[in-house]
Amino acid sequence: MAEQLVDFVIPHMGRPELLEATIKSILAQSAAASVGQIIIVTKNTSPLALAADPKVSIFYRPEAKTISEQRNFGAAQGKGNYLAFLDADIQLAPEWLTTCLTLLQQPGRVLVSAMQQNSAHPSKVEQLRTTLSNAVVDCAVNFLPGRNLLLSRAHHLQVGGFPEHLQTCEDYYYTDKLSHLGELYYTSQSSYVHLGEDQTLNQTFRKEIWRSEYNLKSLHGRAIPLREWPSILLPFWILFAFMALLASVFYPAWLSAAVVLLLLPVILYSLRLYRLPNNSIDLMFLMIFYSVYFTARAIGTLAGVRFFFSRKDAL
Repeated sequence: MAEQLVDFVIPHMGRPELLEATIKSILAQSAAASVGQIIIVTKNTSPLALAADPKVSIFYRPEAKTISEQRNFGAAQGKGNYLAFLDADIQLAPEWLTTCLTLLQQPGRVLVSAMQQNSAHPSKVEQLRTTLSNAVVDCAVNFLPGRNLLLSRAHHLQVGGFPEHLQTCEDYYYTDKLSHLGELYYTSQSSYVHLGEDQTLNQTFRKEIWRSEYNLKSLHGRAIPLREWPSILLPFWILFAFMALLASVFYPAWLSAAVVLLLLPVILYSLRLYRLPNNSIDLMFLMIFYSVYFTARAIGTLAGVRFFFSRKDAL
């Protein structure tokens, strides 16, 4: 079974209880014989109080500057022919490894990821984000979030690992490069629960500002396909709409146009999600969510412009 040995790599910083739940879900896999090492790369300086297990290795790397650096370091410590990259707050379904390994064997396929599942008592925000994550399943996709990724070690090395110059958006950058080697498959045959999913609009607002700061920098060094341009330009659309709204204080004739500019993407994206078969969230809440979401993305993108003027970050 050497060719089926999978090393799990988990970057960590912060809450040990979520990490412990992640590890338990790996050890509970039905394909236990295929679980190689569980490699934890933590930025914590104090010892992690985790249950001892011969498959679990903990590396303390407080000096690591990015999640990518943690992931690449962890991948280099293992020996398995396959790598599973997980976030430190992911509870895998018991058949995750069996299912994803089987699906990965399809010719031309380089990566498999499972769909998100709601927790036992999800908030409206969690339900909404789960619906967003599962808008398209059981097909090839162009990029994926880094919550649960299974691929061969050879393909990981072929693309040079994760981009260590990015604080966020590293998973999209990484999977986009992998998509040039073959198919990225997002499956509903297995699932995971995102234990650290946003539960409130306030959490979404704060996290989306942080997530968006490296949006522009993640574009450097790769060709940008046409499908990505709407999401790239939308934060600037929102910023322009806000400026027009402020200017309408002095130029009242601009007010109607500013309101239309501001609400148009909110309405269009809300209707798109509302019409999905698996959506259960009312339209009004969707509009509130997207108002918060787009505002945060605009602020984060604007804050990220500073990286283009930082010599240290540019190198």
